[in-house]
Amino acid sequence: MPRIVKVKVDNQEVDAIEQQFEIGREEWNEYKLLDGGVVRLKTTVQRIYRLVDSEGRPAYDEQGDPNVIVRHKSDVVASD
Repeated sequence: MPRIVKVKVDNQEVDAIEQQFEIGREEWNEYKLLDGGVVRLKTTVQRIYRLVDSEGRPAYDEQGDPNVIVRHKSDVVASD
C-alpha cells in the first residue's frame, strides 16, 4: 500500500501519495527576441503528488480531474 505523506500547499498541509514516473520527453522552448537575442526555457518535474481524501482514496476536483501537485523547476538560458 502506498505511503501517505503530508505536502504543504500555500499555508496548509494536505495528504498525498508521491507518484513514481518516467520522463517521457523534456524539451526546451525557444523565444527569439526582436533585438536578436534568444531566450530558452525548460521546465523539469522534480516530484509529483496525488492528493487523497481523509480515507486515503484519490481526491478529485469539481470537474472530476485528479488533484495533483507537481513540484518543478524552470531553467532559463539567454543569449545575445
